[in-house]
Amino acid sequence: MRRYLVEVGMGTDLHHPDPTKCAVRAVRDAIYHCSMLGLKECNLLQSIKDMYVKIKICVPFPEKVDRDAVLKEIPYGQRELEVADGGLLEEGSLLRDGKRDNIMVAVAAVTVMVP
Repeated sequence: MRRYLVEVGMGTDLHHPDPTKCAVRAVRDAIYHCSMLGLKECNLLQSIKDMYVKIKICVPFPEKVDRDAVLKEIPYGQRELEVADGGLLEEGSLLRDGKRDNIMVAVAAVTVMVP
């Protein structure tokens, strides 16, 4: 397989941090930044189903990520997902009880490969 495209994205949750929500938003952000016009025009693929998409997500609490929800964001091809510890968890707004909520950030790299 040859690399065709690598795009990065970021997903945040500003109040009730959910690692899955952040991961999904990071993948969406990455894929919204790209258009793969040359795949068919340059005969790189016979079918869109032939592409291979590798996703790497770094987010706090990676074990809590719903992997199926993240993979659903990629509509075509064979998919692989790696979830690792990373991203960002920061104090957020002051709540009425005196505690603070958290801000969570996930980052994603989406790599598209072709035969």
